[in-house]
Formats: sequence, structure tokens, C-alpha cells
Amino acid sequence: MAEQTRCHPAPDTPERGRQPILVVMVPGMGMRADDFRTNGMIAAIERRNWPLAITTVDPGPDSYLDGSVEARLLEDIENARIAAGASSVWLAGISLGCQGILRCVRRRPALAAGLLLLTPYLASTGLVAEVVRTGGLRRWAASHPTPATPEQSLLSWLGTAPASSLPPMIVGHAEHDRFATTALLLADRVPPEHMISVPGPHDWSSWVPLWREMLDRNPFSQPMAAAL
Repeated sequence: MAEQTRCHPAPDTPERGRQPILVVMVPGMGMRADDFRTNGMIAAIERRNWPLAITTVDPGPDSYLDGSVEARLLEDIENARIAAGASSVWLAGISLGCQGILRCVRRRPALAAGLLLLTPYLASTGLVAEVVRTGGLRRWAASHPTPATPEQSLLSWLGTAPASSLPPMIVGHAEHDRFATTALLLADRVPPEHMISVPGPHDWSSWVPLWREMLDRNPFSQPMAAAL
């Protein structure tokens, strides 16, 4: 079940009176949607009094295996957008949740105004190592014109999609994260100023400060540079 809350604009907020932006937060493997609130990530938005509505959505780990993650997320995102009366949607995810978000954007390129990706898990470590050995997303995608698995299809799309079809992204990784290489692969498609790193492993001790750094950039109120 999705949890939704609304942040109200401060009196001097330029966007006052407009439809809010909807922020959809997607957890990773072994997490629950309410972990975003338990760990203070929703409160970090609420304290800023931005004109946002916030929804947490958990498609469940099985949806990644049975291929239903896109359908589940897209339905929940659209229902939440309508309920919030939102003019645009931003997607935020942690680890495997980032894969779900990007799979949805691949299916529906105009879905999101922007993405906030924290320590993304996009594919198995073996596949990521293969991409690195090949020379990055673009070279790997060029040498694999017929991807065979959902993870291969996602990486192929990331390597070949025109910049105009990709939403702006901020990508954060932890320096001692076992999936740090995955995040760095996205540097092919993300302007350098949109890459953030903090010390730490693949857990909340890294995700919370990464989230705060992303919010400090006030991404929802100003145009961001597009993908490369």
C-alpha cells in the first residue's frame, strides 16, 4: 500500500498556487516503503516546506523476477499522480528501486521530470564487470545489439537512448558500496555535477546523507542539465 503525504509551500514560495510536484520513492531489496519515513527521508523533505506531494511505493521483490515491476509501478505512480493533482512527477529510488524506476522510464520516457538515484543496483555484478571491461555503457551496448535479459535490455537502453529521451538524473553512491561501480557506469549519461558520493557502505548510513545532499541542491525548483 502506498503512503502519501503533502508538503505545503511556504508563503514566499514562487510556485504557490500551482499544482504540486509528486515525488515517488521506491525502496530496494529487503526494505519496506515506510523505511523512508522511519529513517527521516520524508521528514527531510517536509522540513523544507516545498510544494510537493510524496508517495512511497513498493512493487515487491518478486515483481522484478516475474517481469511485472513496470506495470505495477506505472499503475501506482499514475494513481498517486491523479490523487495528488500533481503537474509533474519525480522518481527517487534506492538500490534495486533504481532499476525499477529506470525500467519504467524506458517503457514510458515522458514519465518523470527527473530522477534521484541512490546507490543504484541495475544489474548483477558479473554483468556490470563485463560492461566495464568493454569500455562503458555505450561501447557495451554497441557490441550487444540483441540483449537477452531484462537487465541487459536496461543497460543497452541506457547506452543507446538519445539524451533527449532521458530525464535529468542525480546519482549518488557510497565510496565503500559493493555496487559503487554500477553508479559510476551512469557517469556516461550524467553531467559530472550531478554525481554525488559520500563515505560509507550500502546501507542507511550512506543513503540518508546522500539524500540530504540531493535535497540541498533543490532539484525540484530549477531546471537541471539533461542527460549526456
